[in-house]
Amino acid sequence: MPKTKQSAEVVAKILRQKGLSAGIRRGQALALWPSIAGPALSELTEAERLEDGVLFVRACDPVVAHQLTYLREEFVQRYQDKLPGQVQELRFQASAEPGRGVGAEKKSKPSRSAHLPKLTPEEEAGLRRLAERLPEDLQTAILRAGKAVLQKQKEQPYPPCPICGAPSHQHPCKPCQRLLSDPAVQREAGRLTRYPLKTRLEAHALSAARYLAQTRLEAQLRDLLPQAIQQPELIAILQDTARRYLQLRTGEKEVRAYRHLLPDTLGSLLKEV
Repeated sequence: MPKTKQSAEVVAKILRQKGLSAGIRRGQALALWPSIAGPALSELTEAERLEDGVLFVRACDPVVAHQLTYLREEFVQRYQDKLPGQVQELRFQASAEPGRGVGAEKKSKPSRSAHLPKLTPEEEAGLRRLAERLPEDLQTAILRAGKAVLQKQKEQPYPPCPICGAPSHQHPCKPCQRLLSDPAVQREAGRLTRYPLKTRLEAHALSAARYLAQTRLEAQLRDLLPQAIQQPELIAILQDTARRYLQLRTGEKEVRAYRHLLPDTLGSLLKEV
């Protein structure tokens, strides 16, 4: 047996024994999304996670998420061609409404569109250039979705709160800032920094606790990094902190495939997480 084949089989065996192969496959599916969606659609969307063959994709707006539901079969077929059996279904969710499924998105009143801000000729031209990069059968849908996104941005220019998703000039918004000071949220955040996958709260309270825990872990990583460079024995602690940080962000137990979510300086230093 050739040496390279023997090495490949040994690596595959180790991955199976450590339960890492499933995590790597999930990472491959997420990394492949831009080429599956194409350059134009990938600017409006981001693959978030793969669970039991279902790929969850976050869209920039409920309109975009709704339009993309009509393309699910085509996307699944593209995945079948490149990663057979990995992605069996796609679900699109809107960034402005975290955690809600496609069926719960966008129930706007028809008359409301008449009151939305008009786009400038330059904005209209930019949308047409974006649509021209897509297959012809998608251009009309993306033009309509892109126009709705720009109109909503002009109507409400503030970006969404990182906790509740509501547009706000403060981040987090004032209601979520009050929520962050809640003792129950504080206690849950402390637990999540140690056990990121074990949650006790729900809804906005859990989102607030996750946000607070992630902020704390990011601070720990920033503090540990220069110390670990000078004291290599601290690398193991840095790796453990990075692992918990990625588990909190992804909801996955095995996070090696998500090292790209770490800050650049950490990603280059930490070969193992």
